[in-house]
Amino acid sequence: MQTVDAMGKACPTPVIMTRKALRDNDVVVTRVSEEIATENISKMAAQLGYKCSVEQKGDHEWAVTVEKQDVKSANACRMAINEYSVTGDDEQHIEPAAINNIRLSDGYIVVLNSDEVGRGDSTLGKQLAKSFVSSLTEQDVLPEYILMYNSGVKLAINDADTLEDLQDLEKMGVKIMECGICVNFFDIKDQLGVGSITNMFQITELMRSAQRVVKPS
Repeated sequence: MQTVDAMGKACPTPVIMTRKALRDNDVVVTRVSEEIATENISKMAAQLGYKCSVEQKGDHEWAVTVEKQDVKSANACRMAINEYSVTGDDEQHIEPAAINNIRLSDGYIVVLNSDEVGRGDSTLGKQLAKSFVSSLTEQDVLPEYILMYNSGVKLAINDADTLEDLQDLEKMGVKIMECGICVNFFDIKDQLGVGSITNMFQITELMRSAQRVVKPS
């Protein structure tokens, strides 16, 4: 069993910390200070087919216990939340997710065209951008490419709080590309800490030929 201290951490960090701990442990207890974090960890556990229990320790402290199950129990758990895939006309084949089975997906790319996610408050938008990139590192299926243009290229500079996660994604085999015109416009070529410079023609070709394009808006 491993205990994870996620007190004071904003989501999705507690979820990510729990997933990482589950790679090497059958039972993980995560301490959190927000009730929403208990809900998010519980949903993650259900999606993976794992047992989950929540115990409130104080006014602002909860302990979330996630425990791996056998396949039969995991399948029953996943059926309860309708997380299944159909392999035949009448056959439902259900399997728990394998956390260690991280792989790249041909034709699946991520587009980041801003250093913010969503519209409204700029500070919140930057926090959401960091959370999005951080969440990508914990996906069981990684994108083949991450394409950046407009102010999205700022996410790849040396002092960006997204740099470390992007570097981790690159180490895992994800190709990261930044629009050269955009890099020159913001005059940040010497500040880039990850990826390679490309052009809008190649970005357009990759987006056109991709099976799926994921773009936070």
